[in-house]
Amino acid sequence: MTARTLNEMTAIERANMMLLVAQALESVAEDADEVGDTQSARNAAYLAGSIRGCGTGPTTENFRAAEILLEQGISYVASVSERLEQFKGPGDDVGSHGEIPGGSAAASQTHH
Repeated sequence: MTARTLNEMTAIERANMMLLVAQALESVAEDADEVGDTQSARNAAYLAGSIRGCGTGPTTENFRAAEILLEQGISYVASVSERLEQFKGPGDDVGSHGEIPGGSAAASQTHH
């Protein structure tokens, strides 16, 4: 499958893409909150809300903004998920090791 812009997708494909990324961000927010990383949890939740706020059919003028939000959302999910994996043992839930060392400020310094 080749990469396509939002403009090249059907309205249903765009809606599904936006929903998928928003749900992934909400899941990351829950995981971050479980380990005490409240700033990353907030950032993920706010970004998910922004993506959902774009609606299911962004106008042509909004396509680039929606694409940027989706790109940021996907990058943020990958970044936070990777960091949270460091605190997860085999078979453990994310929250089983307590708070991320350095607190939420240290955990989210590079992601705002």
